[in-house]
Amino acid sequence: MAALVFTHDPVLFVIAAVLWQGCQMAVLVQMLAAAAVIDPTGRLVASLGGAGALGSGIGPLAVGAVLDAAGANVLSIVLALGTFVASLPLLKMTVASATQPGGRQTQNVPAA
Repeated sequence: MAALVFTHDPVLFVIAAVLWQGCQMAVLVQMLAAAAVIDPTGRLVASLGGAGALGSGIGPLAVGAVLDAAGANVLSIVLALGTFVASLPLLKMTVASATQPGGRQTQNVPAA
């Protein structure tokens, strides 16, 4: 991501953008899989999918508006706070996936 932001080389920019999108999609798939394990009804997966779609649609518009109105310094603070707030549900999901509904700890069992 840093290379994507700071580079002025078009080739490096394209390579960094492709790698960033690949990593982002890999993390999204893992999050949806974890959500499916935690909530078999599918509500959490639907919520995460909707939040991702909303962020992809509104994110560039909101970032552009904040950047134009307040500048890069304010945008960096807003993005840092937004990332922190967005990570809280993921942290909760990670902790919840470590225990099963009965409160028992899960064990890593090798596949047969």
